[in-house]
Amino acid sequence: MPARTAPQPTGGVAVQLLRTAVVLLLGVATAVFVVTTVGIEGDSMAPTLHDGERALVPRYETWWLRATGRTWSPGDVVYFRPPGTAQTSWVDRVTGGPFLIKRVAATAGATIGIERGRLVVDGSLVDEPYLAGTRVPPTGLPTQTVPVESVFVLGDNRSPLASRDSRAFGAVPLDQVAGRAAWVVWPPFRRSSDGNWAWNVRRL
Repeated sequence: MPARTAPQPTGGVAVQLLRTAVVLLLGVATAVFVVTTVGIEGDSMAPTLHDGERALVPRYETWWLRATGRTWSPGDVVYFRPPGTAQTSWVDRVTGGPFLIKRVAATAGATIGIERGRLVVDGSLVDEPYLAGTRVPPTGLPTQTVPVESVFVLGDNRSPLASRDSRAFGAVPLDQVAGRAAWVVWPPFRRSSDGNWAWNVRRL
């Protein structure tokens, strides 16, 4: 009976490396141009976002806005590199970070201030339903105008020293805004304050 011929490998090391490189490039391209996720660190956006959660960011929105000359809207939750922040690691240099995540309070040309804890934009009090049930200290912020091609961002947690945002570093240039957080996707379940587990995936 003739001996069976062992199957020959379909590719060598070079082919395997090429396949790996293609997969990696596709992954990077997807994260840069299509969709990615960002991790939440700390409680500066509580009660909207919590430490350890991950949010889905449709990156194509960023490229579309830049291509059409449009901007983010008040209420959008965006992630960005703070003005004047140094990129100290190779990860930061590759990703464009380090990043913070906050809520857009006002856009270019608008006047913004805080009076006894209440947000005032263009002379009118702003309804902030995402702060419902939280304690907002009666702090203030002198009225100022948001520069062109910039957004003014605030953390939802308005407790003293809870959020480092535009009150500290000023308005954020649009070219430093990397995207908008659209959905919380992780963890899928979260224990509520009453000890019960609840579905955690939600739209922002």
